[in-house]
Amino acid sequence: MSHALVIGQFSMIALLLFGGQWELPWWAWSIFTMGLAVFGWAALSLGGNNFTIMPDPRATNQISTRGIYSLIRHPMYTAVLLCGLGVTLGAPSVWRWSALVVCTVVLLVKIRYEEGLLTQRHPTYPQQMQGVARLIPGIW
Repeated sequence: MSHALVIGQFSMIALLLFGGQWELPWWAWSIFTMGLAVFGWAALSLGGNNFTIMPDPRATNQISTRGIYSLIRHPMYTAVLLCGLGVTLGAPSVWRWSALVVCTVVLLVKIRYEEGLLTQRHPTYPQQMQGVARLIPGIW
């Protein structure tokens, strides 16, 4: 299941990137840049031993609650969706809209799967994550 989720995610990212032109209006670049900023903040907040593209936590995994991880459980997925939203709204195409919808579904499934694995590894994970949004602070 892990490999299928990662392949699905990165296939949709490729379609978002290459599924249309790149002449974006300033506001679309702003959304895209916000996604890159969220990704950078997440990478800095996560710590080196935790980073993996797979939903399966590493053997040495620790739950990160610092930086952006105090606000969002899965900020790297938020970053992917922000970047995808920026290019899709700024230079729409059928490919991009389709990829954004499929990517969102894949990431939602990946979140559920990953959180199940994190709960198995860290039984206190659900309690630690109370009050921390999955993707969008104040919404979900």
